Amino acid sequence: MMSPSIVSAAQLYLMFARLNTVDDRSVVALSQSYGYKDDEAVTIAKAYRSLVSEVPQVAPFIAQPVKHLGIVGASSVPTALWPYLLLADCLDIPVKIKIPARDISSIHLLQDIIRRASGTTRIAKRCDVEARLDVSTHAGDVLISTGFWDDCDRILVFGSDATLALYRKRFPEPGMVIGFGHTESVLVLDSKQARTDDRWMADLLAFGHRGCLAAHLVIPCDHVQSPELAALMLNQLNEKFEPDIERAISLRHRFHELTVHGQSAWLSADGMWLASHAESITLGTIPGHLQIVNPSLVMNTDCNIGALSMPESLRALSLDLDLIQARATWKCRWGSAQFPTLNWCNSGVPILTTITQ
Repeated sequence: MMSPSIVSAAQLYLMFARLNTVDDRSVVALSQSYGYKDDEAVTIAKAYRSLVSEVPQVAPFIAQPVKHLGIVGASSVPTALWPYLLLADCLDIPVKIKIPARDISSIHLLQDIIRRASGTTRIAKRCDVEARLDVSTHAGDVLISTGFWDDCDRILVFGSDATLALYRKRFPEPGMVIGFGHTESVLVLDSKQARTDDRWMADLLAFGHRGCLAAHLVIPCDHVQSPELAALMLNQLNEKFEPDIERAISLRHRFHELTVHGQSAWLSADGMWLASHAESITLGTIPGHLQIVNPSLVMNTDCNIGALSMPESLRALSLDLDLIQARATWKCRWGSAQFPTLNWCNSGVPILTTITQ
């Protein structure tokens, strides 16, 4: 099938109706068949349901799909690239992907979900889906030198500044490369409500506290002190996460580092969560490390803000929280930080815009 010449809202509505025929139970079962654990499979199903819950808004001007999309993926959560791949499938756009070998199963899982939506017994559909997707695990410089990306008219690059610079140097044409660097996500915590409403924990527990939408920065919205808030959070998070020796060792080393340098730090009893009172923001924090910060500290940092998760009870915002909310690309209530819709503007760029021109 040829790519449509323009993107229409009616076309997307029809395609999303098809994607919504795959229920959560089917997504969980397919995820488990690829080796994902039960809790991971449920989280993947929630992420998929959120992605297909809203049809992305079509721009008022005529938008044409790119002819061939390239995606440079970085190791992240299983559904990180799904927004782009779902829309590419809807618009019949061929895709080339560079992705770490350990993440390939997430791509094949989405292919199976798409086949299920179209009827898994249809051999033609299976061949059609596979023909439009070319996946490689080779290094970026190797793929550039071999011409892997040469037929792409848009390349989405996820990763470090160095990776983005590599692709922009090779493909300098305006609009050819769209880059997505590191973002920090924020959890606004009301200590009183947090004692009786545990949805805030889902923002941390989903996908093992990995990915740019997992909150590492915690802002108290009441007058509770950092030690009290840390104790509340760690007591409730304790033993909610499957023990992982490597993660526990990393967090204990970080705990000792902070203690040696005189920074307030608290470690959960199971060793899987570390909270610290931060005087400066540490970008790229390891999974499990939470930094309790003042809103002004976030405002004075140039980091991009991804998800901003807030309690429903929060009515009045401080000036700093208002400004943080304006900078956040995904604003949501507790429990939804890791489950954006396709109207999410990742790094300020609407997802549909990244695959159209």
